[in-house]
Amino acid sequence: MGSDRSASGGSPATTDRPVPTGRLARVPAWLPILLVALLVRLPALNTKPLWYDEAFALLLAAKGPAALLESTLTVQDGVAADVHPPGYYVLLWGWGRLLGTSPWSARLLSVLLGLGTVAIGYRLARDTLGVRTAGLAGWMLALAPFQVHYAQEVRMYGLLALQLVAAAAVYRSALRQGGLIRWLGFAALASAAQYTHSLAALFLLPLALIPIWRRRWRDVRRTAASGAFALLLYTPWLLHLPSQIARVRQAYWIAPSGPAEFIRTLVIYVGGSPLPAYALPVVLFSVLLLVLLGGWALSRGLRRGEAAARIAAWAAYLAFAPLLLMLTVSLWQPVYLDRAMLPGGVAFLFWIAWALGSSSLPARMRWTGLVLLVASFGLGLAGYYTYRGFPYAPFDDLVARLRSSVAPGEIVLHSNKLSAIPAAYYGPDLEQRYLPDLPGSASDTLAAASQRVLGLKAETDIASAVGDAPGVWFIVFRRERQEYADLGYSQHPGLDWLQARYSWEETVLFGELELHHFQGPPSRAAVRWSSAAAREPVDANLAPGRA
Repeated sequence: MGSDRSASGGSPATTDRPVPTGRLARVPAWLPILLVALLVRLPALNTKPLWYDEAFALLLAAKGPAALLESTLTVQDGVAADVHPPGYYVLLWGWGRLLGTSPWSARLLSVLLGLGTVAIGYRLARDTLGVRTAGLAGWMLALAPFQVHYAQEVRMYGLLALQLVAAAAVYRSALRQGGLIRWLGFAALASAAQYTHSLAALFLLPLALIPIWRRRWRDVRRTAASGAFALLLYTPWLLHLPSQIARVRQAYWIAPSGPAEFIRTLVIYVGGSPLPAYALPVVLFSVLLLVLLGGWALSRGLRRGEAAARIAAWAAYLAFAPLLLMLTVSLWQPVYLDRAMLPGGVAFLFWIAWALGSSSLPARMRWTGLVLLVASFGLGLAGYYTYRGFPYAPFDDLVARLRSSVAPGEIVLHSNKLSAIPAAYYGPDLEQRYLPDLPGSASDTLAAASQRVLGLKAETDIASAVGDAPGVWFIVFRRERQEYADLGYSQHPGLDWLQARYSWEETVLFGELELHHFQGPPSRAAVRWSSAAAREPVDANLAPGRA
């Protein structure tokens, strides 16, 4: 990721292994990597349910650019409605107009963005570290659970990774070859990344500091000029940044971070998230060993003056510096997001690919590292593919049950937006209501302007939401019930209110969701308990009235 050439003075891409002949020469080295990358990014595109963030992105993008800006830029009392720039939402809107807004089509956009990251990452590794290392780095990018996860999710992080990896590649080319087009290209990519996510700066700043560490002052001046142009392109949004920062300070769900997040991110670089509990010891041991091997190989290579080791050092720098910068900023304002470190994860894999593929480490160490890496990838992918816990739930099955069961006059009420927004995506024809977040709390993240644009305004309170309805279908995540129990409540306040005024008829489980049916006056006996959606076993402690 730096600008060094190989020790021989030529391109490292042509010096570290024999050139294949015959039919093998006709198959580009990147082709099987991209094919496998595509295959591992296709499972569960249509079967894994959308969760809150994905459903919100699709519902908002469908409203069009004008509504996107209203939802994001509306300011009330100096606070913006949303913390995210509109870049990804505009792209998703255009994509939806072409291929629709089904889960499969929306996630296909992320798949393509992820493949772009693999392709550009492979090319960057080939140009800097050689063919053999590039092949290993490409396979790592193709299979890394962290990269696969966000190459499927309907969120902006796949686009962010692609833009920042491309920015690093163009920046390297500008440092080596110069040229106005390259410097303008770097500025455009840097600005586009900022329009995708504000945390892009945490990668761009360490990247732009490389000429300073190398004491190449002409490149420092050119980088500063390119950065100034990027800021000029970003100015229309930069003017609104103070109100977005105020939004983060007023209500944001991210908890304060510490040293544990540093280790956690390194684990995610290799094993992804969510990671099954049984897999954590293996992945943690693998990460620690890989870091030790990478550090040892780097130290030996730098002492010997190897050009490839200097490139690997910059890759390690870009793996750790953005993370440390994010954790430092979090001391002032919590902003730690592991998924914003996707480009750092790419740099980490470059460093490890060099250490295991091209360094002078003993063969036994390199093979041990490779075996542990493959095992970690396998455990991480298995955990990701099979995970259906919070905040996922079979919202399509839930909506189908509601359509067939809600009687005239009865209402559907969600305990909060986390289930209401996905249910609204799957059941736009079904009238549904939801309770508001506690104003000013860390979970109060759906501003009034966003609710207005979506046409999904939260109710004032449960009494006004229910009114004199003859029956209520109340939907709540099991985790939310547990959180109230941990706070000392005998049960969820919404269930408490409903049970005091209605009779509990039944509760049906849909994965992590509970669907409680209340009907008629309290004197009527509650008679049924059933399970649905994958026929999960029923826990009697979930019944209303139990702690």
